[in-house]
Amino acid sequence: MSVSESADPGGHKGVKAWLGYAWFMSLGTILPLPIFLAGYVCHLTFVGAPVGRRLFRLGIFLSTMGQPAPAADRAKARQKSEGDGDKKSLLKRLAPYSPPAVVARHGKPFSKPVRAAWFVFVGWWGGALWVVAAWSVLLLPYPFPDVIRRLLADLPSVMTLAEPKPPEPVRSPPEPPSDARAPGG
Repeated sequence: MSVSESADPGGHKGVKAWLGYAWFMSLGTILPLPIFLAGYVCHLTFVGAPVGRRLFRLGIFLSTMGQPAPAADRAKARQKSEGDGDKKSLLKRLAPYSPPAVVARHGKPFSKPVRAAWFVFVGWWGGALWVVAAWSVLLLPYPFPDVIRRLLADLPSVMTLAEPKPPEPVRSPPEPPSDARAPGG
């Protein structure tokens, strides 16, 4: 009996989940790195930043092929309860020391000469390290696309000391209007 002929009607979901996990643990971990680096190169030109953001979204999608991570609901529940306990995630412990947090604490925008000097001496290679650090989250045995999305959204701030912006929300397909009538009705 083949997998597709399984008596369990929910068996396809299990096979799909395992195939998705196999993809993530093999090519889904490696392929996003060159895509993220291409997005970084687009960000270096500043004019290509929108293309770079699209490449980042493609890399995140490619890591899991858009499939939700197994036990994603448990991870979200843990994140919500994390604020109650003493133990914080590594990302939350390191966040106050990141360049976007330093820019936010500064209170006022940095001057253009300071930002230009930062970009020339620190920002361009700091941004490359930031992108590789965001990709390295994929080396964990569990995909954390939200963490990667937040890290990559901070790239302009890391490179140029710009004011940090929240990451773009994940877009879902638009729903039809509620007052839509059935054809012929």
